[in-house]
Amino acid sequence: MGSFPQLQFHMPFHSRLNPHVDQARTNVKAWARQMGMFDEECLEWPHRWSEKTFDAADFPLFIALTHPDADADELDLTTAWHVALWFVDDLFLPLFRRDHDQASAEAQVDRLMQFLPLDGLPRPLNPTNPVERAFADLWTGTAATMTLAWRDRFISSVRRFLDGVLWELEHVDHAVTDLIEYLGARRDFGGLQFTVVLMEHGLGELPADIYRNRAFRTAMDAFVDGVSLHNDIVSYDREVDEGTVANNGVEVAGKTLGLDPRESTDIVNALLTARVDTLAASPAAVPPRAVGFVEGLQEALAGSYRWHELTGRFGQTTTGSPWKPRGLGTSAAYSLQGS
Repeated sequence: MGSFPQLQFHMPFHSRLNPHVDQARTNVKAWARQMGMFDEECLEWPHRWSEKTFDAADFPLFIALTHPDADADELDLTTAWHVALWFVDDLFLPLFRRDHDQASAEAQVDRLMQFLPLDGLPRPLNPTNPVERAFADLWTGTAATMTLAWRDRFISSVRRFLDGVLWELEHVDHAVTDLIEYLGARRDFGGLQFTVVLMEHGLGELPADIYRNRAFRTAMDAFVDGVSLHNDIVSYDREVDEGTVANNGVEVAGKTLGLDPRESTDIVNALLTARVDTLAASPAAVPPRAVGFVEGLQEALAGSYRWHELTGRFGQTTTGSPWKPRGLGTSAAYSLQGS
């Protein structure tokens, strides 16, 4: 993607920065170290997950930009959950791909889910890796403020993410060649359904009838697709270098439609623009109870774009970045309001 400097992203929403970001950086890094995420014996791909790469990625900044109004404790909690899932996303695939060990990967997913019981109570399980320790450490306190239905949504969203990672593992050496199939699967292995459900922890629980509302589900899918497709474009070069590009929308579009990378990037960007416009129209269609939440999704999408420009995770920084948002709200994408 670095060879396509004229690519622009349509971004009509504004981003703001949570004022507690520095505290989250300190607290969550200490928590990740406590969970063992930086222990060399746990990491067989250390260049992807070390203290140096953790600092460069600046995961707390992502949460601070997507949850601008969370209080300090909520920001720490939300960041820690996402770090746990990022750990899976970064390390799960290469570790199990090495031996093509789908059965062990599935067994690990099943075991992880044991640390998220529906009643929210701790279990006599001995965590054996950083993710198990993270789930055990976070779940009881998180579940305490949730209704049963909300816990079920949360657990299901984590399972959906983990099943998506299994799908990605299965297809990494046997890439899909159907763009529609890919887009459906991408909603799972990106983990963004989890992000939406966890946002309720700070914004307030949504009643079940909201999740059954078609317009709200459309808005949620538009948000998930927006973050995912944008990430596919920005991470394309990195994934080519790592050999994991088979499950990237730019690559799938190219193979499906017989396009070169520039053309397939334009196709994915056009899909992305359409999903952003869908999210922009959503507040007028959803029930009144959900309007504030959908507006939170809009702001979170703008924050995600901003983080992708600022993080060192993709080898890009704001200065000289070839990926520029355009349209209403563009100036806000470059000035972190509330910082």
